[in-house]
Amino acid sequence: IGDVMVKSPRAELDLEPKSKKPSLAVFFDNPYAFQNKDNKKHEIKANIMKVSLINKTLRAEGNTQSIMMKDRQPVVTINSDVQEYDTTTKLMQAKGSVIVHYQDVETFSDAANAVIEKGGEIKNLKLIGNVVMKEKSNVLKGNKFEYKPELQEYQMSGNTSTDVTFEDGSRLLVKARYQQYNKNANNIIAGGNVKIDYKDYTAVGPKAQVFIDKTTQKPNKVVFTGRSKITQNANTVEADVITMTMNPKKFDATGNVKTSISSSGGNGDDDMEILP
Repeated sequence: IGDVMVKSPRAELDLEPKSKKPSLAVFFDNPYAFQNKDNKKHEIKANIMKVSLINKTLRAEGNTQSIMMKDRQPVVTINSDVQEYDTTTKLMQAKGSVIVHYQDVETFSDAANAVIEKGGEIKNLKLIGNVVMKEKSNVLKGNKFEYKPELQEYQMSGNTSTDVTFEDGSRLLVKARYQQYNKNANNIIAGGNVKIDYKDYTAVGPKAQVFIDKTTQKPNKVVFTGRSKITQNANTVEADVITMTMNPKKFDATGNVKTSISSSGGNGDDDMEILP
């Protein structure tokens, strides 16, 4: 079908009642489909495959797995209950317990859409429903996720959270309505009821920008813009701009600063230090 080959031990072919032309081919007993393009290969495995000879689409059902390879090495692997591939639009859709492996990233979601370029590369990847993305010690969650390899950028929306664990065991937790990460700019933009927890700091505000260290690939600075508040123990500081740094651990507040210090909020070396 187009440039896709399907093989299996057994198949059934349906014919159109009037024209008697082949309309649907159903492959049984763990069929195998593949597509070769230069040094790239896209293969699909499943319990059953249904190929529409009219619409030029392939539907894989039961324990489905798609593997996109380059130079015989897996680049992207997608596992799900059902997968559909349109050979005309190059759109791959996966539904039900979707697991995607891409480089060092593993994702889980209810559904996924992937647009595949003519050369076999993924142009756009969308994950939908209960999205969890794991990359080494980092975990991201949200309702929707979109990744654009060409721009080296991903966007997450709907109750998003980014959980980063540092080498010393400390964690940075970012929660917001949406988050956008650009690998080239090396920063995360979070917007909508942003809340960030780091050690004994809790900061909230309308918008924040998280800067990533190029060497460690861990956050090293967070800048809140808009009226924001940072809390340490029982002490609070409100300002128009708040800058937090991870190493050394400190913060700066500028613009209409309001400070509230509790006499019972001290904790030895972790006491908040107010600078002029």
